[in-house]
Amino acid sequence: MANILRYSKKQLDKTLKDFVKKEKIDSDDISEWVRLITDFIYEFQLKSEVNDEDKLSITTNKEEQAIIEKMMFALEGSKTSLNYIFDGNITYIEE
Repeated sequence: MANILRYSKKQLDKTLKDFVKKEKIDSDDISEWVRLITDFIYEFQLKSEVNDEDKLSITTNKEEQAIIEKMMFALEGSKTSLNYIFDGNITYIEE
Protein backbone atom coordinates (compact mmCIF):
# COMPACT_ATOMS: atom_id res chain seq x y z
CA MET A 1 0.00 0.00 0.00
CA ALA A 2 1.26 3.45 -0.86
CA ASN A 3 1.88 5.87 1.97
CA ILE A 4 -1.38 7.77 2.56
CA LEU A 5 0.67 10.82 3.55
CA ARG A 6 1.95 11.05 -0.03
CA TYR A 7 -1.43 10.75 -1.78
CA SER A 8 -2.56 13.51 -4.08
CA LYS A 9 -5.57 15.51 -2.87
CA LYS A 10 -7.82 13.58 -5.27
CA GLN A 11 -6.47 10.17 -4.12
CA LEU A 12 -6.80 11.19 -0.47
CA ASP A 13 -10.38 12.40 -0.90
CA LYS A 14 -11.39 9.15 -2.60
CA THR A 15 -9.59 6.99 -0.02
CA LEU A 16 -11.22 8.85 2.87
CA LYS A 17 -14.66 8.57 1.25
CA ASP A 18 -14.16 4.83 0.77
CA PHE A 19 -13.04 4.40 4.38
CA VAL A 20 -15.94 6.35 5.89
CA LYS A 21 -18.54 4.59 3.70
CA LYS A 22 -18.18 1.53 5.91
CA GLU A 23 -18.25 3.48 9.18
CA LYS A 24 -21.04 5.00 11.23
CA ILE A 25 -20.44 6.83 14.46
CA ASP A 26 -22.26 8.73 17.18
CA SER A 27 -20.29 11.96 17.41
CA ASP A 28 -20.75 12.07 21.21
CA ASP A 29 -19.36 8.59 21.81
CA ILE A 30 -15.65 9.00 22.56
CA SER A 31 -15.04 5.22 22.69
CA GLU A 32 -16.37 4.88 19.14
CA TRP A 33 -14.11 7.69 17.93
CA VAL A 34 -11.13 5.99 19.60
CA ARG A 35 -12.02 2.68 17.90
CA LEU A 36 -12.38 4.42 14.53
CA ILE A 37 -9.09 6.30 14.87
CA THR A 38 -7.32 3.10 15.93
CA ASP A 39 -8.79 1.24 12.91
CA PHE A 40 -7.72 4.06 10.60
CA ILE A 41 -4.17 4.08 11.98
CA TYR A 42 -3.94 0.30 11.56
CA GLU A 43 -5.48 0.17 8.08
CA PHE A 44 -3.16 2.84 6.67
CA GLN A 45 -0.10 1.78 8.67
CA LEU A 46 0.41 5.14 10.32
CA LYS A 47 2.99 5.57 13.07
CA SER A 48 0.53 7.19 15.47
CA GLU A 49 -0.44 5.23 18.57
CA VAL A 50 -3.52 5.42 20.78
CA ASN A 51 -3.13 4.73 24.48
CA ASP A 52 -6.42 3.87 26.16
CA GLU A 53 -5.10 1.89 29.12
CA ASP A 54 -4.11 4.58 31.64
CA LYS A 55 -5.07 8.06 30.54
CA LEU A 56 -6.62 8.29 27.07
CA SER A 57 -4.00 9.84 24.80
CA ILE A 58 -2.46 9.71 21.35
CA THR A 59 1.10 9.94 20.14
CA THR A 60 1.30 11.33 16.61
CA ASN A 61 2.99 13.88 14.39
CA LYS A 62 1.46 16.98 12.78
CA GLU A 63 1.21 15.36 9.33
CA GLU A 64 -0.62 12.26 10.56
CA GLN A 65 -2.82 14.38 12.83
CA ALA A 66 -3.98 16.36 9.79
CA ILE A 67 -4.83 13.17 7.86
CA ILE A 68 -6.71 11.65 10.81
CA GLU A 69 -8.70 14.85 11.30
CA LYS A 70 -9.53 14.98 7.57
CA MET A 71 -10.96 11.47 7.90
CA MET A 72 -12.97 12.55 10.93
CA PHE A 73 -14.29 15.57 9.02
CA ALA A 74 -15.20 13.38 6.03
CA LEU A 75 -17.20 11.12 8.34
CA GLU A 76 -18.96 13.65 10.48
CA GLY A 77 -18.88 16.84 8.44
CA SER A 78 -17.94 18.97 11.44
CA LYS A 79 -14.69 19.90 13.05
CA THR A 80 -14.19 17.17 15.65
CA SER A 81 -10.52 17.26 16.53
CA LEU A 82 -8.01 14.99 18.19
CA ASN A 83 -7.75 17.62 20.93
CA TYR A 84 -11.44 17.09 21.68
CA ILE A 85 -11.33 13.28 21.51
CA PHE A 86 -8.19 12.97 23.63
CA ASP A 87 -8.94 15.94 25.90
CA GLY A 88 -5.70 17.62 24.83
CA ASN A 89 -3.56 14.57 25.67
CA ILE A 90 -1.52 14.58 22.46
CA THR A 91 2.18 13.82 22.38
CA TYR A 92 4.00 14.86 19.22
CA ILE A 93 6.83 12.83 17.81
CA GLU A 94 9.37 14.22 15.41
CA GLU A 95 10.56 12.33 12.40
